[in-house]
Amino acid sequence: MRKDTVSLYQRIVGCGMSISCFVFFALSLAVPSGYSYGAAACVIFALAGVGLCRHKTWSTELKALCAVMVLMGLIWGLSFDGWWSWTGSDYLFKYWLAALCLGVAYQVGVHAGSAVWGCALGGAGALGIAAYQYLVLGWSKATGHTNAIQYGGIAMYLGIATWAMASFGAWPRRQSLLLWLLGGCGVLASLLSGSRGAWVVAPLLLAVVLGVMWHHGQGRRAMWTAVGAALCVAAMVIPAAGKFEARVDQAMAEVPLYWDHPQQGATTSAGQRLEQWRLALRMGAQRPLTGWGVSGVVVQKQKMVAAGLAHPSVLEYGHAHNEILDMWAKRGLIGVAVLLAFYAIPLAVMWPTRTRLARAPPVQRPALLAVRVAASLLPIAYFGFGWTQVFFAHNSGNIFYLFSLVAFVGCIRWLEKPQGVRPG
Repeated sequence: MRKDTVSLYQRIVGCGMSISCFVFFALSLAVPSGYSYGAAACVIFALAGVGLCRHKTWSTELKALCAVMVLMGLIWGLSFDGWWSWTGSDYLFKYWLAALCLGVAYQVGVHAGSAVWGCALGGAGALGIAAYQYLVLGWSKATGHTNAIQYGGIAMYLGIATWAMASFGAWPRRQSLLLWLLGGCGVLASLLSGSRGAWVVAPLLLAVVLGVMWHHGQGRRAMWTAVGAALCVAAMVIPAAGKFEARVDQAMAEVPLYWDHPQQGATTSAGQRLEQWRLALRMGAQRPLTGWGVSGVVVQKQKMVAAGLAHPSVLEYGHAHNEILDMWAKRGLIGVAVLLAFYAIPLAVMWPTRTRLARAPPVQRPALLAVRVAASLLPIAYFGFGWTQVFFAHNSGNIFYLFSLVAFVGCIRWLEKPQGVRPG
């Protein structure tokens, strides 16, 4: 194939991947299974562009990301109930397709605006659904098209990631203000979900953003970002302060109730989580290397409840309401090690070091810093959400994590190249 033909084909695939990634973020919470449309389009364009990856050199960072993605898919595929026993889920297939998309996105590039404005509009779409459910339907919690916890967590990430990109990107003032407004939509949608796990993680994400600013010599900007975020959150919380205070008070009352009266406390929201954690910790310790297996955990739970060693409330859910402890009980140390790598490797690859920022032309470095910070927040957010919810037990949690990584890798690659020779 002629060189100019290959270049044109690469641009077409790159354009398709950019549009797909934008749609992925923008529709992620706005419509039922919204994250699936952009992800499916990414797969289609990746399959079309797989030939572009031949005879190409992959960076060590990309190899590490692809490897941990493939390995994590294998872990989800194996049930650990016996040698080479399989769960029958399609996660293995999805993870390996996402790894393929990762490689193609790296080669063709993804326009940075796909992530920036995709996340921003994703937050706005989340608020649209939340406002309808909360104000029109009169629901006490906005659940979107998933459940309140998944919805609230992803919405919070979209909002704070947009704020981060607004703060670092050196945008014109109007665009920056618009990004702050749209980011606030995502945060407000999360608040309306009543998802306390997302509320707890939010200060951690903001602290990371401010820490990166200080590290890169942007102390004054960090101060104004902190003030802006505080004012935005206050404007959202104060009108419904009673509701948020009630949710916090409820948790503060349920935890000591569980410790003082376990049988009574295990029926509450916080108490049930604590009972699930206690049981998962104990079960994992019984088989520390490989765990009980996906089916074995269910059987062992029933036995322990029948023996009076756990409250019957633990049988209501198929997971432990804690990502690490759930993996510990089902797949032991092997699963926990891969899960931690699935958080740590993307964070290590995406983290905005000065050396990595120097790869981009000077004019692109603010945007590259913005995208790298938003990308770094993703594994941190998921790690935090995972303390009170098994995010990877749900399709939305898996697909959003996987294809957000695909989009961010493509955007970083696009920004690191001079304008005249950018892929895609």
